[in-house]
Amino acid sequence: MLEVGVRQLKNELSGYLRRVRSGERVRVTLRGAPVADLVPPEEPYPGEQLDRLIAAGRVTPASAPKREPPPLTGPRDDSASALILAEREEDR
Repeated sequence: MLEVGVRQLKNELSGYLRRVRSGERVRVTLRGAPVADLVPPEEPYPGEQLDRLIAAGRVTPASAPKREPPPLTGPRDDSASALILAEREEDR
């Protein structure tokens, strides 16, 4: 396991994170004493798993762009005060 001091880790964080992402384990030390271990996640992030499935030909990416749902329609003045006042008027 690779050991690195806090100061060096802070100065070269991106490089160490790349190493961890590739599978290495990094022990972080403070004044020579271990304080943390940086390890790869047990499960890949969702996008990574999808990328692997696409590369393996097991999943086909969407061919059409994602469509947004139509905007919601409602009362023109949808402030909380207006809604409360409208409810009060209905009760009278």
